[in-house]
Amino acid sequence: AKSVLSFELDNDFGVDANPQDEDHIIYEGYPNLERNIPFNGEKALDVYYQKNGTTVKKPVVMFIYGGSWVTGDKIRYTKFGVLLQKSGYVAVLPNYRIYPSGTIEDMVDDVYSAIKWTYNNIEKYGGDPNQIILTAHSAGAHLSALTIVKSTLGLNNNGVPLTPLPFIKKAVLMNGPYILNKDLIGHTIIKGISGGISSGSGNNQSDPSQITLLPKFLLKYYNDNNISPIALLKKAANNSITNQFNIGEFTFFYTSKDGTVPESSAKNLIKEINRTSPSSICNYVYEKGLEHATLIFGIRDGDIYYEN
Repeated sequence: AKSVLSFELDNDFGVDANPQDEDHIIYEGYPNLERNIPFNGEKALDVYYQKNGTTVKKPVVMFIYGGSWVTGDKIRYTKFGVLLQKSGYVAVLPNYRIYPSGTIEDMVDDVYSAIKWTYNNIEKYGGDPNQIILTAHSAGAHLSALTIVKSTLGLNNNGVPLTPLPFIKKAVLMNGPYILNKDLIGHTIIKGISGGISSGSGNNQSDPSQITLLPKFLLKYYNDNNISPIALLKKAANNSITNQFNIGEFTFFYTSKDGTVPESSAKNLIKEINRTSPSSICNYVYEKGLEHATLIFGIRDGDIYYEN
């Protein structure tokens, strides 16, 4: 069922197009949006906020999209930003470098910089820097978790040691592949690799570049423990993390029909978080009947069930 939000947008912008065309039309015309704010060199982010209501500070939601590390753009998620802004949040949607022009460390650098930019600048857009909720899906969830772990452990990224991130109230990580090992590859191949890491099997919105570039990416990073938050935490001692990763609480989201990422991915990361930081709060949400990206594409398609 199409949501009230989608009907409002269709009426406001006079569109009845496919989702990507519709995203571009809404993106160009939406009034409560600051576009292409630079935050890390040539990378840019968008802020969705009530331009005439910045006095009372609102909670902030950042969204790091997925795309198999090889595709993706913030404009595709315009409806996310609109929905969040209309629901009383300030929304921040950054772009980040993707493979092959960017490495995993480049992507982490962009996510890290976007979080710090948000904390340092969001008040001018009516956002509360003490109420930042970091949400991420699939490859974006992997990059967010990797950024959190590397910054907590003070590990080098592109040759520079990362300092701890500012406090994040919640980190909501959905369907993330937190280790690129035989379990992930086997699960993906068995269930059907053609959907890619971001789209879910059988979804007709798959990006053709995923099919071309994803195998090359996986060959490059297969079994690379330096890009796995699970593997990095395994090197840390029990109870060694005393700042709870600067995360108020984690929520890991998984879906029963995910044909791309095995459930063990989230469960093994939760296990390592609990071992190294027993005082951290980790919630686990298991949704039956949904595929890898059902929730994401449901919102993009304007389905009221998934918007809620």
